[in-house]
Amino acid sequence: MRQNFLQPPSTAKPTVYHWWLGGHVDTLRLKEEIKSFDEAGIAGFTIFEIGSRDTIQVGAGPEFLGDESLATIRVAVEEAGKYGMEVGLNTASSWNAGGNWLTPKHAAKSIYQRKVNVTGGGKKKIKLPFPEIPEKDPRGRTRLISYGKDGKPLYSEEIAVLAIPLVKDNVAMDTSGIKDVSLYFDAKKEVLNWDVPEGEWKIVRYVSSNSGENLVLPSKYSAGPIVDHFDGEATAFHFNYIIDRLESVLGDLRETSLKNLYMASYEARGFNWTPTLPQEFQELNGYDIKKFLPILFEEVVFSTEATSAFRAGFQRTLSELMIKNFYMKSKEICNAHGLKNNSEAGGPGYPLHNVPVEPLKALGKGLDIPRGEFWINHNNFSEEGLDVLRVVKEVSSASHIYGIGMVEMEAFTTFQQWQEGPFEMKPMGDRAFAEGMNRVVVHGSTHNPEGTGNPGIVYHAGTHYNDKRVWWKKIRPFNEYLARVSYVLQEADFKADVLYYYGDTIPNYGGHKRSRFNPGEGYDFELVNTEILLGLEVKNGKIVNPRNKAEFSVLALTKEYEINPQVLVKLEQMAKSGAIITGSKPNRIAPERNMKDLPKMNGWLNSIWKPYSKQTFKPGSGAIYYGASVAEILQELKISHDFDYLDKGFYTLDYTHYQKDGLDFYFVVNTTNEWLSRDLTFRQEGKTPELWNPENGSISTIPVFENTSDGIQLPLSLAPYESIFVVFKHGDKQAHFTKIARDGIHPPRLRYGEYGVELWEEGEFDFVQKDKTSRMLNHGNLKTIAGAWEVYFPEGWGAPEKAIFPELKSWTESEIEGVKYFSGTARYEKNFIHEMHASEFPEARVYLDLGDLSHVAEVWLNEQPLGITWAKPYRFDVSDALKPGINTLKIEVANTWSNRLTGDAATGANFTKTHVEATVIKGIPKLRVPWKDAPLIPSGIFGPVTLKTVLPIVAPK
Repeated sequence: MRQNFLQPPSTAKPTVYHWWLGGHVDTLRLKEEIKSFDEAGIAGFTIFEIGSRDTIQVGAGPEFLGDESLATIRVAVEEAGKYGMEVGLNTASSWNAGGNWLTPKHAAKSIYQRKVNVTGGGKKKIKLPFPEIPEKDPRGRTRLISYGKDGKPLYSEEIAVLAIPLVKDNVAMDTSGIKDVSLYFDAKKEVLNWDVPEGEWKIVRYVSSNSGENLVLPSKYSAGPIVDHFDGEATAFHFNYIIDRLESVLGDLRETSLKNLYMASYEARGFNWTPTLPQEFQELNGYDIKKFLPILFEEVVFSTEATSAFRAGFQRTLSELMIKNFYMKSKEICNAHGLKNNSEAGGPGYPLHNVPVEPLKALGKGLDIPRGEFWINHNNFSEEGLDVLRVVKEVSSASHIYGIGMVEMEAFTTFQQWQEGPFEMKPMGDRAFAEGMNRVVVHGSTHNPEGTGNPGIVYHAGTHYNDKRVWWKKIRPFNEYLARVSYVLQEADFKADVLYYYGDTIPNYGGHKRSRFNPGEGYDFELVNTEILLGLEVKNGKIVNPRNKAEFSVLALTKEYEINPQVLVKLEQMAKSGAIITGSKPNRIAPERNMKDLPKMNGWLNSIWKPYSKQTFKPGSGAIYYGASVAEILQELKISHDFDYLDKGFYTLDYTHYQKDGLDFYFVVNTTNEWLSRDLTFRQEGKTPELWNPENGSISTIPVFENTSDGIQLPLSLAPYESIFVVFKHGDKQAHFTKIARDGIHPPRLRYGEYGVELWEEGEFDFVQKDKTSRMLNHGNLKTIAGAWEVYFPEGWGAPEKAIFPELKSWTESEIEGVKYFSGTARYEKNFIHEMHASEFPEARVYLDLGDLSHVAEVWLNEQPLGITWAKPYRFDVSDALKPGINTLKIEVANTWSNRLTGDAATGANFTKTHVEATVIKGIPKLRVPWKDAPLIPSGIFGPVTLKTVLPIVAPK
């Protein structure tokens, strides 16, 4: 674990989407980009061909998976193999899955109707023409449907013909009055021969035909329909076609660097239908679907109960069909050829997209590699305040509960074009890690053929993560950071106290941490669905998932109007076996849904659910308790907070807890832009703590900790948005202090390092060691490196070769236009004097602190490389690099393209070239502004640059 934490394996390193805009690829540039990925610490890429709304600067490439396209894919796969990288391929030109190779039989389908009104009273021949199919799809585009000479679609299947008695508006009816007259209908002649009973009737013909929904944004020659996601034969046709084409140029895929096929998020619209739907509906729900079809078109009024039951059954059927016939089928086919499948199955789904699946099951059962997504500086909130662009927790839960392990995230998507650096990306990345992400797939990196200029062409959304970025040559340490955190969370197992059942509704959604469900700060939870719930076991009062051996103390239930009877039986059994279960009492038990061998459950809801109180709460009594928070129940069970600190109610710190072979890993995150010092308590016993720093791979002992009745307590200081692993291990008890005390609520700002405890505040402090207290006077020395700086700018970007900065300030404050709008990497140089006898303390450590800067810096002191800094504090230990007398300091700072794009738009200069004409700016996430109006982003070094001398304190043995 230690060695791989320092140098993570490729499976933990980030990958990227490699956008091939328009399908136009320059293979020489492609090779350069793949090399740049390797140099930056990126382990692979997913080829994602897609069209472009710009047709001037973005060239039109060949047809996706045509001969020329395959030749280019072969170059990418073989080149990646030279670097030991892995390649994925999106299964369409854009999304959803599909392509121009699909026959009408295998393309997506919908249900259409045609109706006529008749008056009864004898035999009649009723003409029922083929339903009219709207010319436009739900996106407002012309439907891609193939028609025959008769004007009808080449593919269609009759579903049913129903006779519906006309009743007064809003009068409820049931299916007994509806007649299925399909047997009397001649589809060729389109005539219904029926003896019509007395009265007024509406005759409705239901037909399945292609939906005509096109790929969302295909390249110029690759437009085609999306595949029928609910038909296993269609899925097999689609994937076998792709694999056959790939094997024609790559040979045995097992011997290549192509490792997976990707299906982007499902974002189809409109009705869904497939030929096997009626049969699947019958098997799942126990009754024929036909007489309920009018509900889909809101043509009749049934009882509320019947309508809701049918809609729930219809959604359940679509979900099972999609999971079984698309996700599981694609997995089967991919695996047969040595590939894995991965997707945002069911996400980002409800309530953002109408994805008709139960996401945990789709992600966990249908995929080798489940994937979610999150954005930075952009949100989309539901009415209840849920950020629907943050789909992390349900993906990690699906991976855990189904025993998969990998949790990929389409990461750092944004509409802020070239605005951010790695430090702006970090907080949302850390939040995703704290929800279970363990592999980053950066969205995304756009291929740039030769001649596209800087910053070049890009897919309109995403962090533009390619070798055109100003800070690209300095990005490797950030990627190594992502890899180290990912490695630990891949290797170890997630630990939580609470299992949260998110109900039996389809479509469903898990939400992010502290959204739909919150167990209370200091506790964490795992999401679980019906399928996994029905397989849970209870052992010694603990709830156990046999698939991954995870144990939980409490099962929390979501609030549901009605409960699945199978779930109710399972809950009753678990409660009797000693499981602690809490949640609101449902209003009723759902209809049986063709479920056999269930007991009579009359009165169960009232007999099983009991109001919670400390007096009535009896673990093992067989009751399910309502009216209490999960945190209250955990406290009553004497289960202290897994992670505790004084002001945890403000959620200033985030955390997640993983475990491996006796090691406990707590990933602790400062969610604020301020320094924080807190006394933290971890629910651990008899272990010693260490600090594993994912920014540089260092591991330090923590020489200040105390065993308390609630766990191990220790002080920790975190820089703005800093994150760290606090690791507990068995082993020798090192010499340590138990506490550092001073006047005040929180501990002083301190750092643990190789040489001891460093206090970064002055004053008197009590160091407690068992029963002994030592008062120490801490003092340090701060020296500001004052005076002017020489700043060198590269040629060809409008800035002077050299400028003198009398003081450190943003380039944007310069009177020189070329400096004000400069985007690129500038070099600061300065000589300063360090006294021969600067300190009489041999144990002293000296740190160079750059103050504030934007966005990434690389530093040399006396020609000795100190490294790259991309996150606060921008600081280096220079104790061994300083020398008496004159010292030479060089700092390279890289910003972003935003300022030069603004400068070009404002002045008419042409230093940059891109098809992006506007951007979103921080603080106004819904407004796109042209470049001339985009505010300049402070750039350069702002300082103050200081030398700070501190005296480490070592615990006496």
